[in-house]
Amino acid sequence: MRSLCLVFIVAAVYSVELTHKDCGGAGKIVKVWSDDCDDPVCKAKKGHSYQIQIEFQPSDDVKTLKASCYGVIAGVPIPFPLPQPDGCVSCGNVCPIESGTDTTYSQALDVKSAYPAMRIVSRWVLQSDKAKEVCIEIPVIVVS
Repeated sequence: MRSLCLVFIVAAVYSVELTHKDCGGAGKIVKVWSDDCDDPVCKAKKGHSYQIQIEFQPSDDVKTLKASCYGVIAGVPIPFPLPQPDGCVSCGNVCPIESGTDTTYSQALDVKSAYPAMRIVSRWVLQSDKAKEVCIEIPVIVVS
């Protein structure tokens, strides 16, 4: 029992809830976090990969889920290609998802060395066959 408690304590210490803003998704955002960030506003170091997790509850039954990510710079959304744009796969192959079910989307994103060091807003969108279920904006600081 002590080992199990220790695992949960260690996991809680290394998981940071990220600052985020809802930008118009129909689903309910439960939690947004990363095990790779030390602060609520993530300082993403060039040349590293960062895992983001978004726990949400869809507003309606979901058959398909398309994931997309944008870097919003000076108000202009610039698409970032995701290694896995199929949101169902990134949610653990759980589609179809019933309305109101707690679901965790997980995706790793590389911060390329060529990216400039700057503050950006990372916009994450999960689009189902019926609605934009998730739209959140997460402030990120890209550092050298």
